[in-house]
Amino acid sequence: FTVSTTDANAMTAVDITASMQECNKVSFVVENGPAYVAFDEDATTSTMLVPQDEGYFDDSVYIGSKISILRATSTNARIRGIIWGR
Repeated sequence: FTVSTTDANAMTAVDITASMQECNKVSFVVENGPAYVAFDEDATTSTMLVPQDEGYFDDSVYIGSKISILRATSTNARIRGIIWGR
């Protein structure tokens, strides 16, 4: 998946329910600016902050509904990644 923010609102980067029952492995990088990322909820300023050009990987995670992103500055951020599940 590759998604860029378009404004200062949280948006769904990946709708898990559209393609699988659950996600149990995730890997992504945030580009163009820092962003807040959340699993199974809307991203807020109190969720996981991922700095620009940094990423996240977990091979023992449960995500049941979505991955959400919120830009952390006035610059739109882009998230690129892959999910595995069933």
